[in-house]
Amino acid sequence: MNKLCCAYLAVVLVATGACATERPDADRVHARGPITFVDGRDNTEGKQLERLVERWNNRRGSKEQVTFVEQSPSSDAHRASLVAAAQDGALPGARGRCNDVITVDAVWTAEFARAGYLLPLNPDEFDIGKFLDVPVQNATVDDTLYAIPARTDAGLLYYRKDLLEQQHKKPPTNWTELAETANELRTIYDIDGYVGQLSRYEGLTVNALEAIWSQGGDLTTNGEITINSPAAKQGVELLARGLRDGWIPRAATGFNEERSRERFQAGKALFMRNWPYIYPIVTGPTSPVAHQVGVTTLPGPSALGGWNLAISPCSQHQETARDFIRFYTDKDEQQQLFAKGGFAPTVRSLYDDPVLRSKFPYLDVLHSSLITARDRVQTPQYDRISDLMQESLHGALDRVEGVPGRLDQLAEDMRAALH
Repeated sequence: MNKLCCAYLAVVLVATGACATERPDADRVHARGPITFVDGRDNTEGKQLERLVERWNNRRGSKEQVTFVEQSPSSDAHRASLVAAAQDGALPGARGRCNDVITVDAVWTAEFARAGYLLPLNPDEFDIGKFLDVPVQNATVDDTLYAIPARTDAGLLYYRKDLLEQQHKKPPTNWTELAETANELRTIYDIDGYVGQLSRYEGLTVNALEAIWSQGGDLTTNGEITINSPAAKQGVELLARGLRDGWIPRAATGFNEERSRERFQAGKALFMRNWPYIYPIVTGPTSPVAHQVGVTTLPGPSALGGWNLAISPCSQHQETARDFIRFYTDKDEQQQLFAKGGFAPTVRSLYDDPVLRSKFPYLDVLHSSLITARDRVQTPQYDRISDLMQESLHGALDRVEGVPGRLDQLAEDMRAALH
């Protein structure tokens, strides 16, 4: 029996309140019946998450129907809703309020697992070896598997290939090249040079960390806070300087994923940092720039994104819940979610699929971004850490000269929060 399986059995006993001689509640563990599936807002072209649930329901019939419940597009509101439901579900007689299968942001998995909001899973039941390594590591907390990678994510750099070709430019490979090209071409074509996600929310944490990593800095090093290292300061200064010099529009400090996507899709930006899900949207038949979009890796490592599927301890029909997770992560379903929804697959074999590779030439770029992606930080205090970063960094972007002092103070605040 492998280490993960042993940990699974041990944690099941704890989670179900069993002593060494007792067994888990077999009635729930092996029960089948209708379940609720909770995920974020389905922004995919053609509502691909809804289609997946429909395919399941058409196959399983009324006895194992899945009810799809969409959450707020705000990740903070989504998280708060899941936490409230998990706490309600732990109350006596709360069966009707249980979210059976939930999608958990990669940065929430450790927090939710340690809070008791997720059931431990047996890796052998989900053919865990078929998935990419990095997402599986993210779904594993304290040597126990608590979730199954549903869709993974790594940031990509989208660009107007027609405009670069007209000016005999190649896609940038670092921030210096990106800044020079963005600054030069924005005046020629009267468009924004670069847009990302710089509004005060989780997207700002991600964008800032990627800039910091590109300069050799990090949030922590060997367990110590290093957000105020010289390299980290240089990374944040890159963004602040772009705003000061104008190749990043000031409006980008209010942009999330969709706002930046809308700007780029309207033909008003040269470069855009965004996730893979927007590829079928900006290259779709109704997009004004459908045939003018190129994709390359970011000028540095991407933050690991993505969502994991987990089961709530309150679920009364856990066998159906496990079957639904296996269905969602089946190779054919993962292929459809990628091809039609833009969600990066978690099944490794799809990155070598000749049909997908010919239809989606950027698959190699996506794979390269995923295998070099970095976890933000696994800590139950992540939400607090990210809040501190958002508050500090949003103000730091106003003045390049103020970045060092802001990050020195941020480091002190983070140390206080973690200890």
